Amino acid sequence: MTSVNYELGEKGKPLEESEQIPVHTGYGARHTFTILSFIGYFNLYALRHNLSIAMVAMANHTDSISNPNTSASWECPDPVNNVTTKPTANKAMDFDWDEATQGLILSSFFYGYVATQIPGGMLSERFGGKHLVGFGILIMAILTILTPLVAAEFGTWALITTRVIEGLVSGAAFTAIANMQGKWTPEMERTLLTATANAGAFVGNVVVLPVTGYLCSSFFLGGWPASFYIFGGIGCLWFLFWHFLIYETPGTHPRISSKERKYIESTAGQRANKSYPIPWKGILTTPAIWAIMFAAFFHSWGFYINTTVMPTYMNKIQKFNITQDGLLMAIPNLMTVFTGLFGGWLADHMRRSRCLSTIAVRKLFTSVGLLSAALCLPLMPLAGCDHVVIVTLTVVGNGMMGFCAAGFYVNFLDIGFNFSGNYATVADDILRIYGFLRGWDIDVSGVR
Repeated sequence: MTSVNYELGEKGKPLEESEQIPVHTGYGARHTFTILSFIGYFNLYALRHNLSIAMVAMANHTDSISNPNTSASWECPDPVNNVTTKPTANKAMDFDWDEATQGLILSSFFYGYVATQIPGGMLSERFGGKHLVGFGILIMAILTILTPLVAAEFGTWALITTRVIEGLVSGAAFTAIANMQGKWTPEMERTLLTATANAGAFVGNVVVLPVTGYLCSSFFLGGWPASFYIFGGIGCLWFLFWHFLIYETPGTHPRISSKERKYIESTAGQRANKSYPIPWKGILTTPAIWAIMFAAFFHSWGFYINTTVMPTYMNKIQKFNITQDGLLMAIPNLMTVFTGLFGGWLADHMRRSRCLSTIAVRKLFTSVGLLSAALCLPLMPLAGCDHVVIVTLTVVGNGMMGFCAAGFYVNFLDIGFNFSGNYATVADDILRIYGFLRGWDIDVSGVR
């Protein structure tokens, strides 16, 4: 059986045929990096998506569908004991936004996000990713804290501008953290450590959606503004730990043990410390890269429906109140965390035991995740107003996509961790295109 070397730009043995390396067990610097990366992803997604739930309370047009093409037949009847959909305490903070304006505000983040993907990848390859990640999330956190003030005092276009800037710094941070993962994850721990860090994104949604829903229904710090203050503050606090505890590579870490440094560098760090020209031609002409791009795009289909469209659908069409809305949106993300972590452990176990090749493992977990969503999401309109079926399909369809964390998510590190940030850039651009297309679709069609 012939092995294929997917390490673009280098000659050497395939990853399947790595030489014997010194194993470092127990807690180490790579685990500190993974934990803070987990919280970093938590911040990136919590700061991005809290607006999806807060929008229900912020916009006084949320309870009606203004698009003439959308009839009331799409709406379910109001359930008993579900009279209040928005807290009366925040009525003075309502904004006169119709569906088109709401869609523009939600999608504006992605216009900025896409713009910094390629520059962010190039900067992280050339200068390192630590400060791009740290200061990117810090700026995003500060702007999140200022969001209620900007919306109330400066208007809709100022809020849109703020969201675009958040997207700009978030795009660079996302690419940079993917680049750093290639330097800090040993080969045979790569799937589990990467899946653990990436799980922070889904935990961010698990926490931010119900917490924001609860705060919107409360009097604490004015209701919905509290979500922006709290999660922005968490981002600022995280920055201090990241700035003082994280280093660019194992070789520059002053407190890492020599055994752990050698363990990491034997499969990642020794190449990560070198500089290579970015093989853009190879990236854009390699079938494996394009396969990952398509997987990323279709994964985003389910992910962004769940995080940006589903909260409004559950509130406006299914008539869940805002507290229930946030809680229901958190459940699929909670399942995603478990499937992602379990999938990461299982994938590494299958690779170590050699029951399947790395390529087969990635294809298997990607297929399981994507096919689950492909089967469940189209069935939701057929369920009508059956809340049990709707919630079940949402949880299973979106929750099973967590297995993709052991599939295409980590595949960039398999095919060439020296350029993992650039691979992530190209595929993530494809993924985010769907993000702002969803916003445009809301603009012209409403939620149905």
